[in-house]
Amino acid sequence: MGQCQVETDGSRTIKGSAVAENRLAVAIARIEGRFGVHALARGDTSERHRSELVIATKLSVDRVIGGGLVAGEPLAFIGPPSVGKLQLALRATASAQAQGGMTAWIDPTASFDPIAAQRASVDLDRLVVVRARGPQIALATAAALRSEGFRLVVVDVGDPAFGGTNVDEIAPALPAVRGSPAALLVVAGEPGRRVAIPTFFFERVAWERRFDRTVGWSFAVGSAHASDRALFCVTSLDGGLADLGTRADVATVAV
Repeated sequence: MGQCQVETDGSRTIKGSAVAENRLAVAIARIEGRFGVHALARGDTSERHRSELVIATKLSVDRVIGGGLVAGEPLAFIGPPSVGKLQLALRATASAQAQGGMTAWIDPTASFDPIAAQRASVDLDRLVVVRARGPQIALATAAALRSEGFRLVVVDVGDPAFGGTNVDEIAPALPAVRGSPAALLVVAGEPGRRVAIPTFFFERVAWERRFDRTVGWSFAVGSAHASDRALFCVTSLDGGLADLGTRADVATVAV
């Protein structure tokens, strides 16, 4: 009788363990089904997994935005025209390609400049430019994010007066970011009012003039709540981008 009791308890234990494992498998399947297969990682590999998903530009802006762009997460560059947003977006594109991935550039206003891209070391053969407009912008963005081939998706929303859109209009594509193997970078003139995306603002610091001619400008990048900003200088003659470091770096040198 005692032996039978032990076997019965063992059977119940085995069955209970099987039920628990089945429930865990169902829960994992639901999470991955909603957020993608990259949503889960074991504790001992989660930190390494995140570091592998970071796209670092190797510029001072990485320190400002938290190390770089991260696969499965959105980020927005906001600022006035011709301030430097696209220069850094192109640098991020080149960095994503250097890690072995393709990049997608959603370009509703047909303003993408291949010459500027090549100057920023972008491989045009590994870049897909999509000229979507209106509601197709969000659809094209979501499709690129769901693809396994892209490392970075850039959406240059452009000016609504020239066929562009605003940040709020890409809201339908944001659920596709979760679990995507690609990072999402939105470039716009103004932040969205209804869409919550980590946002970094670009502001022009000063114009550089020589012999009464404007030959370049400097600009700063930072979040609305952080005091430190990354500083850059652009030379309009050749489109070169000089990394000046962060304001903290400049202050340290000045001291």
